[in-house]
Amino acid sequence: MLKQIVIIVFLLTFCCSNVALAASKPKTMPPVFVETITVQTTSHQDQISSTGSLLSIPGIIVKPEISGRITKIYFNSGDVVQKGALLIEINPDIIKATLVQALAELKLNKLNFDRSATLYKTRDISKSDLDQALANYSSAKASVESAQAQLQQTTIVAPFTGKLGLSQVNVGDYVTAGQNIVNLQTLDPLKVDFSIPELYQSKVAIGQILSLRSDAYPNETFSGKVEAFESLINQNNRTLNVRANVPNKNGKLIPGGFVEINLQFAKQQLIMIQQTAIVYDPSGNYVYKVVAGKAEKTSVVLGEKNSDDVTIKSGLKIGDVVVTAGQIKISPGAQVILAGSKP
Repeated sequence: MLKQIVIIVFLLTFCCSNVALAASKPKTMPPVFVETITVQTTSHQDQISSTGSLLSIPGIIVKPEISGRITKIYFNSGDVVQKGALLIEINPDIIKATLVQALAELKLNKLNFDRSATLYKTRDISKSDLDQALANYSSAKASVESAQAQLQQTTIVAPFTGKLGLSQVNVGDYVTAGQNIVNLQTLDPLKVDFSIPELYQSKVAIGQILSLRSDAYPNETFSGKVEAFESLINQNNRTLNVRANVPNKNGKLIPGGFVEINLQFAKQQLIMIQQTAIVYDPSGNYVYKVVAGKAEKTSVVLGEKNSDDVTIKSGLKIGDVVVTAGQIKISPGAQVILAGSKP
């Protein structure tokens, strides 16, 4: 009986020691299947899309400086005119008569002044008489110059080469100073104003080429060149206004037209990975790299994103193997098996 009791105690002791030994051994998690990519650089060309309006600089509405009746019209609607070409004549008859009278008075006052100067030398008149004669002569000259200037205003000429719009007057119409006569616009080159986000300010340079598209010509692309920037940022929407020069030799584009603008920058070699690889965390974003078959938590600094990928500014290098699917089931140091690897 005693022998049986000893055997039972021995067996119980052996079993308990085995259980304790098994409990003391760390549990090994099974490997996790993950999908990965191998980090490479991607050729990326950043670009901005914007909209703008075509401008004519110079571009004006021709208006008279004086009131009067139109006696001659020298142009037809839609004409292309050269700088200095005659456009409109406003009845000059009254001003011509005024000029003739002013010239006559100038002649008379000059004779009086010359005579007074001779008499003053012989002390036959006083200095005040000579001064009055000089004042009358100067006033007469001013009257002539005023009449001549008014006469010039009766003829309107094109101040620059351009294309005329639709005439808004007829011969015989009485026009007032400042009344619209006709549009005159420079068509080649045109200008286009548009805006870009503030963060692109350092990337845009004078002389940079851009492309334009117009709904009027959906199958054509026009080009332009950046020529100036606004001197301050628009504080309402944090954008910078830009002006570009647009050649328009064929005259297809018209001032006031709406265009879509595409501005491209130099190509860059960037590290871009799928957004699904990123674990977003308030304390810092990270990814899991696979190193020697184990998951390694790696902090990354993110750049610009698109619908699928994100730029990695720092944290990864070419050749790194990064987990893109399955990272929710792994922790740092976990054994992983590559279920699918994309170059």
